[in-house]
Amino acid sequence: ANTAWAFATVEFNAQSLANTAWAFATVRKSDEKLFMVLEREMEWRMSEFKTQEFANTALAFAKVN
Repeated sequence: ANTAWAFATVEFNAQSLANTAWAFATVRKSDEKLFMVLEREMEWRMSEFKTQEFANTALAFAKVN
């Protein structure tokens, strides 16, 4: 329950989104629902992404697909 609460209350910024995508890709864990949410959040926050964060996230998406 504590873990679920923590995930529900965390606010992700561009770096957090990139790190989450990269972590799942590194262990080759493709979670379709998670990556759909990451994609939507990334679209909404595109202006917040630095070049490296964008590149890492794009690479993560490529690794899991």
